[in-house]
Amino acid sequence: GNDAGMKDCLKNQKGQLDTLIQQVLLDRTSNERKMLVHLITIDVHSRDIVQNMVDEKTDAVDSFTWQSQLRYYWDEKRGSEVRICDAEFINGYEYIGLCGCLVITKLTDRCYITLTQALRLKKGGAPAGPAGTGKTETTKDLARNLGIACYVFNCSDQMNYLSLGQIFKGLAMSGSWGCFDEFNRISIEVLSVVATQVGSILNALKTQKKRFRFMDEEIPIINSVGMWITMNPGYAGRTELPENIKSLFRPCAMCVPDLKNICEIMLAAEGFLEAKDLALKFVTLYRLNKELLSPQRHYDWGLRAVKSVLYIAGSLKRGDPDTPERNVLMRALRDTNKAKLSKDDVYVFGGLIAALFPKLVVDSKKKPELENACHQVCKEMGNLPGEQDIFITKCVQYEELLHVRHSVFILGPA
Repeated sequence: GNDAGMKDCLKNQKGQLDTLIQQVLLDRTSNERKMLVHLITIDVHSRDIVQNMVDEKTDAVDSFTWQSQLRYYWDEKRGSEVRICDAEFINGYEYIGLCGCLVITKLTDRCYITLTQALRLKKGGAPAGPAGTGKTETTKDLARNLGIACYVFNCSDQMNYLSLGQIFKGLAMSGSWGCFDEFNRISIEVLSVVATQVGSILNALKTQKKRFRFMDEEIPIINSVGMWITMNPGYAGRTELPENIKSLFRPCAMCVPDLKNICEIMLAAEGFLEAKDLALKFVTLYRLNKELLSPQRHYDWGLRAVKSVLYIAGSLKRGDPDTPERNVLMRALRDTNKAKLSKDDVYVFGGLIAALFPKLVVDSKKKPELENACHQVCKEMGNLPGEQDIFITKCVQYEELLHVRHSVFILGPA
């Protein structure tokens, strides 16, 4: 074949990606933008796979670099097939809609391999790791890729074996996936019975039965059924899983994801051309915040907080496309975080922003009408706005937060 074929493919992909990023910045409907962001996220991953194959000089179909990816094929008899390593699945054609897509990293790829091998071996899967590592999201994303409905259940100590039995029964009969979040919150007595229930479903899959006996009645089973449990190790009020249930689920350790990579892809998807450089600044700021600011209970410098700021930065960029990208990101980082910082931390945070964006001065958005109205009300009610009009500043910050958040907590001493 053509030795430069893979390099040509990479060049083609990069061009395609740049075109898509430019499309995001145009005036689009919400659904069109979501679709473009989804396409960019998938294309970035495709580009990384091809780049990896070029670097490793991969030239055979059976090389692991290629085999370890989720791949789609068309079979004349079976229809649309999904393959990864030596596991094969038939597409479930479940309607997904435009619900966004997970940024695919090396961690996601590894988790996909573990979970699909668990399905091949007729077992459940158990991603475990701290909060915000994407355990549930990865499971849901894999279900979307295989075209299977996935239902997430938040477990608690109120669950008993009867309610769980009804859930398992529904999953088996519909061939859907069930993802049981915080599974180790269920009490140990219930878990022993759950082991028997899950065991009977997995045995029916192993023996390729069409109908089987479950909780004193005979029910049909569809072989695409899957059960996943996610666990947060070491939290208070969690039970240790009994051995008979551990043996039914294949474990998968989820470490903290590569924030820089995720930021870079999400910034690119929001239309930022300098995504690589800005992602590094973003991640550095959040790492330093975690290390240098005081430990407050309402501070969150994890993945969930990162995502919300990135979405806000994207909407700011689209609202003012001529402003330099560094200014847009700095404003998003400063204005979304400043409101939640305690008095002492505001100075430290200001210093960090100034160090990461040297000689960059971006004025805060002034709202003279709102400020005047607040001053007027303070005067009428006999309230003092405090030093440097801190009360007025907080009112303006609160109003800004209401535009970007569904709900806002107001914290402070009584």
